[in-house]
Amino acid sequence: MSIWQHPVHGPIHVLVDVDDMAVAAMALAGLSGAEELVLSTYEGRDLGASNTLLGMRIYRDRAASTLTLSCPGVTAALLEQLGTGTARHSKLPLAANTTLKRTGEHLLVDSTQYSELAGSLRYLATTTRPDIAYATGVLARYMNNPEVQHWTAAAGVLRYFSTTPKHELL
Repeated sequence: MSIWQHPVHGPIHVLVDVDDMAVAAMALAGLSGAEELVLSTYEGRDLGASNTLLGMRIYRDRAASTLTLSCPGVTAALLEQLGTGTARHSKLPLAANTTLKRTGEHLLVDSTQYSELAGSLRYLATTTRPDIAYATGVLARYMNNPEVQHWTAAAGVLRYFSTTPKHELL
């Protein structure tokens, strides 16, 4: 993300991911100026206001002056992929008495699935679910040679998702 300091319209935030771009400014005139500059330099088209970006659902309520972000598709895909949709629910992403350690015993045969899950959880924590940030930080410590206890703790975060499927960042 970069910030363009427009001489008249102030800061204009520009986020580029491969061939997609999102622009945010305090005033509509700032957006028009940024669009004009970009489209005069690069070939492209304005698709209007976005309702998704990088897996996030975006909802803007101008009357209430709110912006809501969520990742329901990512969360549902994780629950479905790992078959925890019908698992018992959890009220916390990581139980208060959970103590994870590196023992060297009961290593996962293939750590790929744990790494993918930990990475997906980290993405959610940094985009729309700050409530799982501590738990994902703890789980990320064990990406190298994860053990069964670490996988169980990661599954606990998924059980928490089944309790809080509609949580959004406002």
